Amino acid sequence: MKKIIYTSIILIVGYFFTTSIYDELHKDKTPGKAKRLACQKKVTTFERAFDDLEVSLAQKEIESNKIVFHSDAEKATYMKSQLFQHISLKQTNKVFREMIEKYRVNNKKIDKNFIYSYYIYENDKKDPGKKSKKSKLYAGYVVFEVKNENNKMIYKIQIDFLDNKGADIDQTIRCAIKSFMTYNK
Repeated sequence: MKKIIYTSIILIVGYFFTTSIYDELHKDKTPGKAKRLACQKKVTTFERAFDDLEVSLAQKEIESNKIVFHSDAEKATYMKSQLFQHISLKQTNKVFREMIEKYRVNNKKIDKNFIYSYYIYENDKKDPGKKSKKSKLYAGYVVFEVKNENNKMIYKIQIDFLDNKGADIDQTIRCAIKSFMTYNK
């Protein structure tokens, strides 16, 4: 009878021990990976806020004022760039501006001046620094950043897009702005 009890205890402890090791090995260890919104669940997304109070003020600025933003793009250098034959910053700026305007609810002037910017990075699949197959799966990513008037980062999000011709960049930009505007709300 004692053998059965000891064996049962060892099996139960072994089960819990094995389960906890399995869970630890398979949990998501990448800090900042975001899955708050449906649009973030489709691709890899990294999101981080550095100052919740200033994020809230920047959200209010977007709701109240017309904002000035900066945009940029980084083409592939080791492979022939394909993305920017199909899209332009002028087109993506229009999408960005229209999405920001959807959040405007009043014309109250906020006395803060935040710096809003986004850039599009084309994944250079022939870059010799890219070693894993996983790093070559996405077509690129969009980074949206908000800085305060002292040029200190207060919010940053990076969202992958998958289409080599940029067909999903518009929705990626919309997702980045929606992520910012719904952060901590």
